[in-house]
Amino acid sequence: MKQLAAFALFAILTATPCLAQSADSETLQAILAEMRAIHNDVRLSQTTQILLAELQLQQAAVDKATQRRDDLQAQVTQLQANQKNMAAQLANFEANAANAADTPQAKQIQQTIDSLKMQSANQRTQEDQRATDLLDAEGVLRKAQEAFIDIQDQLNAIVKKLQPATSQP
Repeated sequence: MKQLAAFALFAILTATPCLAQSADSETLQAILAEMRAIHNDVRLSQTTQILLAELQLQQAAVDKATQRRDDLQAQVTQLQANQKNMAAQLANFEANAANAADTPQAKQIQQTIDSLKMQSANQRTQEDQRATDLLDAEGVLRKAQEAFIDIQDQLNAIVKKLQPATSQP
């Protein structure tokens, strides 16, 4: 009987540390899982800060590209208006040249016509260059906007990850 009691006591004493060890292991696993979640949240928070800084820089790039495009569009519009004005002046001077064919003013009118034709050709060259620049600026603006949208999408994905699990679908 003493042997049986001693055996029971031995079994209880050896089983208690195993139960305690099992509970400690579960607690440690829970703590480890929580630490991993915190680490992940910190990593996502740092990534969010970086993306927010990139978003600000990209917004500045979009603003600059938009301003350049708008400036070039205004220049092209102005050059087109100047070209129309010059064409009207040229037509007027050519009509005057026909009326003043054998007068002393004919030479001066012809010089003005030649000057207007040269200016018109220069303006067409400028207009063509500005139109090409405008196309390039629109391409730069599109790329800047695409990069901006990409950063926004990345931020949205991180925000979804940071939301509590209960609010995720």
